[in-house]
Amino acid sequence: MLSIIISSYQPHYYQALEKNIAETIGIPYEVIKVDNPGKMGICEAYNHGASMAQYDYLLFLHEDVLFNTQNWGQELITVLEIENCGVLGIAGSNYYGYIPSSWWHKGFDKINIIQYDKKKKQTLPITRKNFNTNNSLEKVKVLDGVFLACKSKIYRQFPFDERLRGYHGYDILFSLKISKLYQNYITDKILITHYSFGNLSKEWLNAILKVRKIWSPSPDQHFDKNIERENFYLLINFLTRFEYTKKETLKIILQYLNPSILGYINCIKVIFRIRFLFKKITF
Repeated sequence: MLSIIISSYQPHYYQALEKNIAETIGIPYEVIKVDNPGKMGICEAYNHGASMAQYDYLLFLHEDVLFNTQNWGQELITVLEIENCGVLGIAGSNYYGYIPSSWWHKGFDKINIIQYDKKKKQTLPITRKNFNTNNSLEKVKVLDGVFLACKSKIYRQFPFDERLRGYHGYDILFSLKISKLYQNYITDKILITHYSFGNLSKEWLNAILKVRKIWSPSPDQHFDKNIERENFYLLINFLTRFEYTKKETLKIILQYLNPSILGYINCIKVIFRIRFLFKKITF
């Protein structure tokens, strides 16, 4: 009934997850393990795993998680059977804008997950963040890659884009493409514990920039000028933090400094922020 595809490179996580799935899923399933100690990007790994799937429902899953919910498999199938359902996840946002960014936006991100902090050796519950009170499902546009479920026929329409060769941005592009034809969701009926934080790096930002080159917003999409301004500030800070050259930074900034999206006042604010940061860049 459900094919679970896992790109694996950490045996201790995979073994614990394999046992946990058997104890909690509650429906017929198969696990397709793609051994991937840096041999291929995650898009290639997931496409390879999906090519071997025998069931009509697919779950692309990180290996550093454990399920807290019993019989979660049936809940997954129930949601995927909703008319026009695209991708189901456990973290995402109902806004993805013009400026290259990750999926989270203050006030728009919706998350149902327990995050484990290795340094503090404790869990950080962020379950049902920004869910409406009586909703068990929230409509979203873009999803986090820790848990991505869909029907196989939808995956075949929108396989993972192998132009992204690393391990970042694949989830954003996958869910955004599907959101143009289908409705994506996150649920509070499936709870997992996640045992690692994401890694923000220059490779991550390069992937985010590439996603934005591949994906273009719909012509009729509404943009929130304040969110776009804050995302621009974040973009400038990341370009500085990851030591892009002045030439590279300026090229990227000019590409997205658009008054019709940001508004003229916000464009002026962004320009002043750029001038301030450029004085600090010495490379």
